[in-house]
Formats: sequence, structure tokens, C-alpha cells
Amino acid sequence: MTPLEAVTHLFTCLQLADGRMDFEEREAWADAISELFPDHSEGRAVDFMQDASRSILLMDSFGRRNYAINLCGIINDHFSEEDLQNKFGPKVANLVEADGMVFSSEKEMVEDIEKELGITITLED
Repeated sequence: MTPLEAVTHLFTCLQLADGRMDFEEREAWADAISELFPDHSEGRAVDFMQDASRSILLMDSFGRRNYAINLCGIINDHFSEEDLQNKFGPKVANLVEADGMVFSSEKEMVEDIEKELGITITLED
């Protein structure tokens, strides 16, 4: 799996943590992908999002959390510690807060991501 796929799958896990994917969350994902992978192909990224959605929708919440944890390994190998903290972490926060509500399932997944990547993600309360 490429880093772009891993980030897309992780963000899809976060988007679906509350059971639905909102327009604002998709926009936050697109913004994150553009900043983290400036040379990406938009069509390819959308294909990854669709593939991720199909497979992740079949998972229960426990499966999604475990899958997200596993994706962090790929992401950790691709980004520097500085980029994880200063670029990736804020993009995760933007995605989680994009729809105006932060659910406990999203907070739990963010805590898993923080632990796996060794970063702090600041969410507004």
C-alpha cells in the first residue's frame, strides 16, 4: 500500500467512525491530500477513497480501530516526526472537527493514532 493509500484509508476510518461520511469531512480529506501529497493524481486519490469506503464499511468499530492502527505503521515510515506532528496531526484534527461534532468513537481513534505515531493531536472541545 502506498502512503497516499494509507492516509486515505486512515482518514476514511476516521470519517466512518461515527457511521457516516459528511461533505465537510470529504473536503477536509481532499485538503489534507493536496497538502501532504502535492503531486498526487486527484482521480487516483478518489479511487483510493472509494476502495477504502467499500472495505471499511464492512468492518465493525473494533475492526476499524485495528485497521487504523495498522495503517499508522505505513504512515510512520513515510513521514518525518516533524511532518507527522506539524502537518499530519493538524490535518487529522481538521478532518475530525470538519462536521462540527466530535464523537467518542472519533476521539478513541485519534488517541490510537497519537499513540501509534507518537504525536499529539489537539481537538477543540
